[in-house]
Amino acid sequence: MQGDYTATGQPAAGAKIPAAGWYALAILTLISLFSYMDKQAVLILLEPIKVDLGLTNTQLGLLSGMAFAALYTVLGLPLARLADRTSRVKLLSACFAVWSVMTAVCGFAQTFTQLFLARMGVGVGEAGCFPAAHSIIGDRFPGGRRALAIAILQSGAALGGSFGLFLIGYIGQHYGWRIALQVVGLAGAPMILLVMLTLPEPARPTSPHIAGERFHKALGGLLRRPAFLYLVIGYSLAMMGTNGVSTWTPTFLLRTFGLSLSAVGAWYGLASASGSILGLLTGGVLVGRLMRKDPRWELWICVVAYCIVLPLYAAMTLSPTWWMAISLQAASTYFSAMGAGAGLSAIQSFAEPRRRATAVAVLLFCSGLLGAGAGPYIIGVVTDLLIPRFGKDGLRYAMLMSQVMLAPGIFFFALSGLRSTKDRVA
Repeated sequence: MQGDYTATGQPAAGAKIPAAGWYALAILTLISLFSYMDKQAVLILLEPIKVDLGLTNTQLGLLSGMAFAALYTVLGLPLARLADRTSRVKLLSACFAVWSVMTAVCGFAQTFTQLFLARMGVGVGEAGCFPAAHSIIGDRFPGGRRALAIAILQSGAALGGSFGLFLIGYIGQHYGWRIALQVVGLAGAPMILLVMLTLPEPARPTSPHIAGERFHKALGGLLRRPAFLYLVIGYSLAMMGTNGVSTWTPTFLLRTFGLSLSAVGAWYGLASASGSILGLLTGGVLVGRLMRKDPRWELWICVVAYCIVLPLYAAMTLSPTWWMAISLQAASTYFSAMGAGAGLSAIQSFAEPRRRATAVAVLLFCSGLLGAGAGPYIIGVVTDLLIPRFGKDGLRYAMLMSQVMLAPGIFFFALSGLRSTKDRVA
């Protein structure tokens, strides 16, 4: 067994992953599933919420993006630092409880302000989830197999978001948007006990020179690595281009092609699930194999994937039929998921074990502000500006314009790849 670990307690590259590691990954994947189901719940319900509460497209953009991202990004960093220094399992359990309750509370909102604040509460709960989960995976899986483990984790998110769209679309159409949010919020309650009672806290690899270091020192150490900084910028810009489109696509299908809520939930959910899961797993396998030849491939895959995403998303927004839009959505999601999964995995290559949660939180902080926050909001603002001239096609052209952010994102991924050999620590 000793040969399965390095001197710091880190799993060796060719180590056999014990059953406890795979079980932890299974539990974390379930957490990811419920997390994204709750996070995505509002997206398919934007149109009925707009009608019921009399909201503008700009307000919808705030609800779908900035309301969630506001505290999610701000609290992500301190909660990640907490995850690097205390029990990650306890933190996951507490955060799970908060976001589940706040999702249900969204269903009781009577005004835009109340719904905005409740969505902020969802973000508070989810802020501590992914940094802690990624940190646990980093302690359970060596670098060469980490990409596949993170791909499996993200597949849970993709399945949760897609299944959630189908379930919530069905409930929303037949029972209303309020009941839909209440049901999905409380559905994860049993998982909280499962996490608390059965998920063990893994031993941390030894890092004596950074154990107990203050937050500003950990952050400074990470930001002094150009490859890390370039990766964060590239990933954030890519999320700004893709998250905005994916957030508004259900509304785009409803308005442009007149599909019902349940039809959008079923078809868009299927396209997102199949594209995301296949893209994540393909990327995870490719990264693991190609990194044996050259570790920089974890960044090159990001470059290649998003170069393909750019024309696919543009074609999707200009599609003349709903089935063409759905087909192109599935294809673009496949390559987007491949690039995003590789980027999430690569971030840990530039962080020591007791900085991993912090590194992931920095990535999520920046990508949350630009991707989850600014991306949907900007599309909403531009849509309101274009509607007087283009009518319902205002949303189509606003989504198309948002793709401009993918180009600089690809550029920074390439810079990170060129620098990665010098800055890699794991």
